[in-house]
Amino acid sequence: MTTKKKPSAQVEPAQKAAAIKAANEATCPQPNWLRRESLSPPRETETPPAPERLRASDRSQGPPRLLDRHEVCALVGASYPTIWLWMTRGKFPRSRIVGGKSKWLSSEVETWLAALPLRKLKGDAE
Repeated sequence: MTTKKKPSAQVEPAQKAAAIKAANEATCPQPNWLRRESLSPPRETETPPAPERLRASDRSQGPPRLLDRHEVCALVGASYPTIWLWMTRGKFPRSRIVGGKSKWLSSEVETWLAALPLRKLKGDAE
């Protein structure tokens, strides 16, 4: 004697939901920006813009980028307590309060990084 397995209790509601979704899509289609076709990768004929151009355009337009403490720690390679100590001693740019959180201007952090001394290598002139 073989017993017929009953379908799961959720199969029927799932099928009903799929039917409702299909009916809704037929009556009111999604806008272009929500369709999967619009999210396709760029064609091979399109070349992405050069990174140098993107960076230059980012600096010239709009407000400067704000970095949170995790981004600053990763960029600088130091822990947050170390960065806090450097700020209190005036060795690192001070943070701004944005929405109750500490944020740093990316331009100030980049300037600080550019001003760091270069490591001397063997064979360098004194």
